[in-house]
Amino acid sequence: MPDLTNSIPVPPTARLRSGTAARLAGVPVSTLRVWERRYGVVAAPKTATGQRLYSSHDVQRLRVLKQLTTGGHAIGTIAGLDLESLHSLAADTPPETATQRRLVIVGRSAAQKLQAMPGCAAQAVHDDLDEALAQSGSGVAADVLLVHLPSLQAAAAGQVLALGARLGTPSIIVLYAFGTELVAESLRAAGATVRREPATGRDLARIVASAPRAEPRSAVSVAAALTPRRFSDEALVGLSERVSLVACECPRHVAELVMQLAGFERYSADCLSGSPADAALHRELSELAGTARAMFEGALERVMTQEGIELPPRP
Repeated sequence: MPDLTNSIPVPPTARLRSGTAARLAGVPVSTLRVWERRYGVVAAPKTATGQRLYSSHDVQRLRVLKQLTTGGHAIGTIAGLDLESLHSLAADTPPETATQRRLVIVGRSAAQKLQAMPGCAAQAVHDDLDEALAQSGSGVAADVLLVHLPSLQAAAAGQVLALGARLGTPSIIVLYAFGTELVAESLRAAGATVRREPATGRDLARIVASAPRAEPRSAVSVAAALTPRRFSDEALVGLSERVSLVACECPRHVAELVMQLAGFERYSADCLSGSPADAALHRELSELAGTARAMFEGALERVMTQEGIELPPRP
């Protein structure tokens, strides 16, 4: 049955709660919250009780953003555009073909799917991330890094970003079978395009062709974009000292983990390096620590909400 969600008209005077607005826009509520928190995609006013109310304009904007991100655009590159610009981008000419993009592919199955598409070629193909990272200094130039992962975990996300930074690829595409939405959103926050399987060769070719062209970022700037601090050190110390209302130690334990990861992240970023290889290793360690810290900060938010603990303001 076709999805008619995006064809449902929204009255101009409508004031909709987040669940209804997300459903009409075809966006999961969790994604809507991430888009608002990280990118400010809409400015829906709040009621006295803190409930956001969305207008017809907000829903239209969310619908076009959903259409564009599904088509391969990273939310971070289009979130600041006005509705007219978003409509113009959505109605733009078809994207360039994948043959005009230089590809580095991690995952033989993804490479095989693209081989079946006329004219699709790759600069390099690797079996897994470990092999790709080991060979990333071979001088191969690429416009797009395409990574196929059977399982999307925090460590793999850090490796993907480290590989993209080493290669200097403007666009990163991650295709995965299983994994958490939190890790996927962390990658999207860093500018990557993330898709779940199944995906045909034609799907992959379209996503590659639509991959945004942006300036490549260094490993340090990628890590910074991925993992802005959610909790200050002061807030974490205060929370670690607080006794849970239901005698659960999880808030304290998770807060302590976040503090440890944040400390190691800073240490790795500041660590003196005796050679380029040492510098690359410490950058990668800092990125992995930042990825893990961001995930545990998300877990800490959920635990605090579950326990009825008020969230501190962002630093």
